[in-house]
Amino acid sequence: MVKPLAKAISNHTPCVISIETSIPKCRLFRFENYWPLHPGFKETVQNSWNRHVRANNSALVLSAKLKRLRHDLKHWRRSISKLSTAIENCNKALVELDNIEDKRPLARQEWNFRRILKKHVLRLLDYKNKYWKKHCTYRWDKLGDENTKKIHARAMERYRRNNIAVLTSQDGRPLDSHLEKAAAFHEAFKNRMGIASQPDICLNLADLVQSVQGLDALSSKFMHEEIDEVVKHMPVDKAPGPNGFNGMFLKS
Repeated sequence: MVKPLAKAISNHTPCVISIETSIPKCRLFRFENYWPLHPGFKETVQNSWNRHVRANNSALVLSAKLKRLRHDLKHWRRSISKLSTAIENCNKALVELDNIEDKRPLARQEWNFRRILKKHVLRLLDYKNKYWKKHCTYRWDKLGDENTKKIHARAMERYRRNNIAVLTSQDGRPLDSHLEKAAAFHEAFKNRMGIASQPDICLNLADLVQSVQGLDALSSKFMHEEIDEVVKHMPVDKAPGPNGFNGMFLKS
């Protein structure tokens, strides 16, 4: 998009060229590691998990409970304050208390309130460090400052790197919208991979595949000790499935 600007000094008309593309973002659920430390988290999880689910087998019950818990945590997340806004408001209150102390001695209630507010700011900063440490995949941030603008830029680097602004079709036509680029990729992979068809099997699989005895243990139920051992060695920042619940949620 080209936008003409006003001619302030020269007779030439300055123009601003804006090149951008709109890529829709999927609303994936991501469990944040600082949520278990926030007041009200355990009550929300317990109330959501104890509600009855209509299902026949345990797999459907677990899937329905996790889906409902994901919905309840999204709703609970909207009720808590944003970290940046909460930290900014606490710092403003601390500045006001410092200004009052410059004019007169603080009362005991004001002094206790400032002490509690400082502890709350440190707790919010720890929450923010956990947030950016999870979103940034670089491990060297553990040795230095964890909540800097450089870490924030590193965390968003993959999104900017994977952003394709323009594609060129086979007939030389530029494709800049998301739907056109998605259709071009789909057509290219479809031509490469081909179209699936029903094959004719002429082999006798019973003669090729030999039966093995003693495999009944593979279909047995999991024991509680085995599940506890897997959860114990699970990374806290990795989610074992597409539901978004990572190891921190399972361990807490």
